[in-house]
Amino acid sequence: MPYLPLFAVLILSAPMAQAEESGVAFTVGGERFVLTPACVQRVAHATGDAGLVHLRFDMAETPGCFGAFRRLLSTHQGERPSVTFRGERLLEAVLHIPLGPENIVLVAQHPGAAVAAAEFLRGVPHTEAP
Repeated sequence: MPYLPLFAVLILSAPMAQAEESGVAFTVGGERFVLTPACVQRVAHATGDAGLVHLRFDMAETPGCFGAFRRLLSTHQGERPSVTFRGERLLEAVLHIPLGPENIVLVAQHPGAAVAAAEFLRGVPHTEAP
């Protein structure tokens, strides 16, 4: 089965109460996968046209990382996964294509959340504002 990169527009909405800061959470059909720095091999971000931030990452091709991520998404193809980070909804879109562990791309309309997610996945400690 050929793998294609995920290209999705991230749409941020109001923060969700009692958000967990354990990672970038992918939730669909009552199931959840949390992407953490331990599962990311490479992460980068860049600002593109119209101020959109492209968050690009590769996942470790292990059963607990990409294997679990692929199982979650493949068992729910055609459904709407929700992607959140620190209580903010980043993405809700219907998936129609299989994903590979490399070159997964998310495009955010709100640079602050995308950059914070990229830094988290790189392992940069989160600092609270004074």
